[in-house]
Amino acid sequence: MAILRRHNPIELMRTPLIFLLLASRLQAIEPAPATGPARTFVIGVSPFLERTVKDDVYRGLVRLLVQDLPLNSTVTLYDAYHLQTITSVSIPGAAPFESPKTRANQFASSIRQLKQFLAGDPAKPAVPRLKFEAALLLPQFYDFLSATVSDTNRPMTVLLIGSPLYQDSKEPDFSMVDGYFPSDGHLQAPRDKSVFGLSGPPVRALQVHWLYFSDPWQNDLYKEKVTRFWALYLQARSARLVTFCNDAATAFRSFSQTAETGLGLARNWSIDPQQTKIEMLRIGREVELADWIQGDSVLHPAQRPPSILFGPMKIGIRWKDNIDLDLYATPHAGAETLFFQHPRSPEGFYYKDHRSSPGREFEFVEFETPVDARQVEAFVNFYKGDCPRGPRGEVRVEFDGRIYSAPFSISASEGNRGRLGQGQEQYWQRIPLQEMLRISRAE
Repeated sequence: MAILRRHNPIELMRTPLIFLLLASRLQAIEPAPATGPARTFVIGVSPFLERTVKDDVYRGLVRLLVQDLPLNSTVTLYDAYHLQTITSVSIPGAAPFESPKTRANQFASSIRQLKQFLAGDPAKPAVPRLKFEAALLLPQFYDFLSATVSDTNRPMTVLLIGSPLYQDSKEPDFSMVDGYFPSDGHLQAPRDKSVFGLSGPPVRALQVHWLYFSDPWQNDLYKEKVTRFWALYLQARSARLVTFCNDAATAFRSFSQTAETGLGLARNWSIDPQQTKIEMLRIGREVELADWIQGDSVLHPAQRPPSILFGPMKIGIRWKDNIDLDLYATPHAGAETLFFQHPRSPEGFYYKDHRSSPGREFEFVEFETPVDARQVEAFVNFYKGDCPRGPRGEVRVEFDGRIYSAPFSISASEGNRGRLGQGQEQYWQRIPLQEMLRISRAE
């Protein structure tokens, strides 16, 4: 393949004889095995791949078509973001199609369609905080296959080529960026409640191989959380995530050989039945990010007002009872409120971390954009559970490099699931931020 590596992606795609050159280099390789059971292959490709990886993707897909995929099979390539067909190829179970040259000639039209797709540069959606790098929409693509694939008797093997970090222009709050990943509550919800929810019976038993590029992970824990989520998402649909890697050779080989071992059999993950809330959780960018709230006590709580009134701020709550409390915070009047159903805003993020012990939960909000400490409002809601004496906990605020701490309590003995309005006051407690910081509230 050395002759191919001298071309950049665009030059490679413009080379008229590329298919014959590729075929001639592959003829020395052993012919395909004898015809086996009919198989269906599906390849979903992001339309937003970086130019630097298109060359490898193009050569890998052409090799699949002209050599590696077995006789007596069909393969359909899709745009897995816009949910459109790129091309489809049927490989007959006839001896002449063991020849890469024969396939290159017969499939030339489909290879040109693939070339045109990869040479394109479609505009990415314009959504704050989302870049749509190599984005694809697995939930929508799965539904698309459910509606378009009619033959459910053949086994199906799927190759996804694109980012594992879901980004949705229509429902951006479900996007996996900045360390966010979905809770298990999404996996137990219907589709009308979550884009990751179940929408009907499974397409069929799928074997899924996922190729992504570079290193999209903030840390190993984030990679583990996202990998686990997609594995469980597919498992709930009678599918199996077999390959999940950023090595093209490994992904293409596993896909063409229809490997059934790998990630799908190497993990023992299961959905947490207690994690029913539909929310996006976040992995801190650094381990130290939550240390100020995780510690059992504040070693040196601030005793005097901050020296500034404008700056980044973190607000956290912690409690010990096995109940569900929620934090709400707004930087100023008219701004977006951060809470578990709205975890991102122009000013910052909502975090939640479920610790191993249910009695040691905590959550917090970080305003990365400087806020006026005199205008910030925050509340605690008793969302779910029973607590006869009423919830008790601690609020901690980090501002101007200092940690402020105060207790909080709620009089209600059971949760109200976040309801607002008349008669709900006992389930909510305002956090006295300005009193904690020893400053005056803005009028």
